[in-house]
Amino acid sequence: MTFPRKLGLLLLLTAIGAATAFEAGLALPSLRWFFSFSVEPVTWFGEARPIKNWAGHAMCLGLALTGVLMIVLGGGFQWNPLTLRKFSRFRSIGRGWLSFRILILLLVLALLDQVLVGKRALAVKYEGKWFFPAFVQKIYGEREFGGNDDQETNYRELHERFAKEGKGNRVFLAPIPWDPTIDSDDVVQRPLMEIDGKLHREGEAEPYNGQAVKFRADAPTAKVVASRFRKGVKDGNASLYGDGQEFLGREIWKEGVRVSTTAPEGTVEPPTGQWIEEIFPPAPPTMKDRHYLGTDSKGWDIAAQMFGGLQVILKASAFYLVLTYGIGIVLGGLSGYFGGWFDLVLQRLIEILSNVPFLLVVMIITANLGRDNIELTNILLIYCIFSWMYVATYLRTSTFKEKARDYVAAARVQGAGTVRVIFRHILPNALSPIVTLLPFSVAGLTTSLTAMDFLGFGLPDRYPSWGRVLDDGTSNLTSPWIVSSVFVVMVGLLILVTFVGEAIREAFDPKKFTTYR
Repeated sequence: MTFPRKLGLLLLLTAIGAATAFEAGLALPSLRWFFSFSVEPVTWFGEARPIKNWAGHAMCLGLALTGVLMIVLGGGFQWNPLTLRKFSRFRSIGRGWLSFRILILLLVLALLDQVLVGKRALAVKYEGKWFFPAFVQKIYGEREFGGNDDQETNYRELHERFAKEGKGNRVFLAPIPWDPTIDSDDVVQRPLMEIDGKLHREGEAEPYNGQAVKFRADAPTAKVVASRFRKGVKDGNASLYGDGQEFLGREIWKEGVRVSTTAPEGTVEPPTGQWIEEIFPPAPPTMKDRHYLGTDSKGWDIAAQMFGGLQVILKASAFYLVLTYGIGIVLGGLSGYFGGWFDLVLQRLIEILSNVPFLLVVMIITANLGRDNIELTNILLIYCIFSWMYVATYLRTSTFKEKARDYVAAARVQGAGTVRVIFRHILPNALSPIVTLLPFSVAGLTTSLTAMDFLGFGLPDRYPSWGRVLDDGTSNLTSPWIVSSVFVVMVGLLILVTFVGEAIREAFDPKKFTTYR
């Protein structure tokens, strides 16, 4: 089986596996990403259904169709002997080849997903029955494992409880039993002030944004509600608790107005009580709690954030390279081949986009959409809009040169069509400069995503980000494990990518190899 057919079969199996697993209620490592987009439900044929289900199936369908096309059309593929010589030259460059293998290892580890990092247990043995919380979409409540609450089970606490009880029940946790974001333990509490009906931090004029907990006035340790705030008022989910700290239900608020509730009828929030901001101070690395790189100022595990940030970068790189280079190669090849008015219009468009300030565009979009509503796909589409033109410019120049060669004229005489001439004859000879750009594009995307998150114009908190960890580390230099962790991981990845890029550039040097006679 040829290489395109093998790759097509892999894409087809991936699409089928992702869609089938989702419909079966499973959450398989990495395959669950196709259905992980956070969007609002819509009414479809009289039934409220999440858009993300349809978006995930659409992505799987596109992946499956791509795989089928590669299987059908990839039968006559053969590696060019000169291309094989270039690959052989790449493998002979020790530093680049070693870096490439390390990157492949990192990719394999990232694909393991919740097997390595996550707060849900890999397996739970309770009263002779086995449960696999990390690999199913179902959320298990504490009552299912002998607890007294309907909230999602804290498997780290369950692991300790089972160990103390000694009844043969067991919990198997991931090596890093923490989610990359919004998962912490050590809490520091700070009172919030109410001014004109809005919550404020003491001494700050701007209304409070974040999570806050309200405690009873007569029992300062008994919480009655935990809610998310934006601009000093409730906005988002709020959890209600009873006198015995039992979970009563959830409310959804929008700009200070309650939209819906699942709490029993008649449940009301006490009019008195103190709103408290929960602050999670940095903690140094510890093996006992499996904080191998410590925690940041929010109490989030740094090792989990490094792993999650790597996953985001790898996913972003795949999407970015396919879209950017796909658009750039097609438009660049057509521009160089046809020239004339098509080339003139394309060059004017490139000049316009080249003079648009990228950072300003991101700031405007973030301000209008709201940072909490930003998705990874939004950010990547912005990057692609400003990146394809460099690929197109390189290929346009190479195509201008290659279309004057004799082999192109010979292909035309034999009746080859325009698409075949461009993509079957010219493109393989003009692609070497583009291939050498690939690793450096990944490095550029990594630094851009990190920089945008560092400046506060990137992804929301539900996405793990090296940039936010770096920002937190520079704000807490007395906790050196924060900034040193992200610095070492990020610089290490960039060095690996750079070494691979240098090796590819040397292996594909046109002075050493050529494909025409």
